[in-house]
Amino acid sequence: MIRRNIYFYFGGVCIFIALIFLTHNVTEDYEVDESTKKIVSELKESVENDSNQQNRYIDNPKMEMPIKQINGYDYIGYLRIKKLSLDLPIMNEWSYPLIRVSPARFKGSIYENNMIILAHNYKAHFGYLYKLDRGDMVEFVDMDNNHFIYQVEKVEKINGDKMEELLSGNWDLTLFTCTLGGKSRVVVRCKIQK
Repeated sequence: MIRRNIYFYFGGVCIFIALIFLTHNVTEDYEVDESTKKIVSELKESVENDSNQQNRYIDNPKMEMPIKQINGYDYIGYLRIKKLSLDLPIMNEWSYPLIRVSPARFKGSIYENNMIILAHNYKAHFGYLYKLDRGDMVEFVDMDNNHFIYQVEKVEKINGDKMEELLSGNWDLTLFTCTLGGKSRVVVRCKIQK
């Protein structure tokens, strides 16, 4: 009888701890979503007001991407994925603390057709990236209001320790995030539409 009571209490404690983690994750996801909406709204307004520099990358594709600072963070534009109802600000550089705030450029440049963007798997960020299919459209808008339209060519899952797989191939835009367990990555490969 005592042994059954111990299992009962132990099970109750485990359920309680799981509920705490679930509440934390749901709250964090909500806060990230609200913050993302504010940032991208400010970015869009800034892009629309300062769009007199369009197309200057054409003569100089190796130029640095223009930056807009919001709340102390540097942004290079925003990403729109209509199928997932996402408009996401994209930070200039990444680090683990930074991608808790916003998706970020992992490496490359939109002007050189080799940019890689990463984000956490928050529902408000890249949590539903795996739902994209070949043929879906992705749009990137830089701080000069240049619009770059991409088509998804491939969605794949790779092991988290296979960095060379992530960087391989000749893709114009790559998006990636970790799976829920963190052992794998969902990778979306895109080609620019001329």
